[in-house]
Amino acid sequence: MAEWLRDNWFYAVAFVGACVVAFFAFRAAAKASAAHKKSYKAEEEYIKRLKALKEKYVPLKKQTIENASDDELLEGTALGIQLFLQKQEDMEKEFLSLSDEKKLIYTLDVFLSDKTLNSFFRSNTEILKSRLVPALSLVGLSEDAERILPVAKMFDDNDEDTSLDEKRVAQLDEQLETDGFLSCVKLAAAKYIKENAEVFVNGE
Repeated sequence: MAEWLRDNWFYAVAFVGACVVAFFAFRAAAKASAAHKKSYKAEEEYIKRLKALKEKYVPLKKQTIENASDDELLEGTALGIQLFLQKQEDMEKEFLSLSDEKKLIYTLDVFLSDKTLNSFFRSNTEILKSRLVPALSLVGLSEDAERILPVAKMFDDNDEDTSLDEKRVAQLDEQLETDGFLSCVKLAAAKYIKENAEVFVNGE
């Protein structure tokens, strides 16, 4: 055996190399498969959640608002608005025809979905970007609205005097995460919706 290896060492090296390549290829495939399954499961859970929210909040009734969990009321209310808009030929036109309260509550839900200021301001058009600060003020988070206003100006398509400061945006996002800001927004919005139920009700 030793003599064979000495005379045919290149075969042994090639074999070992093939095994190494096969191992890493298998591991990569396993990781990709696991990632796909995880992504699929997340999407499946998301669809199930939307279905449950639709059954519970569409159409939105006064009693539903009164009994709703603060943790999901904003999302349920915004879902009803989203489903209405999706049925319209011109979504932007219909969005602008909504009451100011509905436009701002919808904006807050989009912000929570995007999770960060950086993502929100980069992912949306001016029709939503311009409403985040007023939306926060609407639900009683005026101090936070003031904190976010400088960043809103950085992403304002009509503001030519304010430059984008990536570092400042990242620092504020980090600070807001530390403060549990998304939860504060969710709870403040739920409180506002319950106190102004007549504005959002579209069922008995």
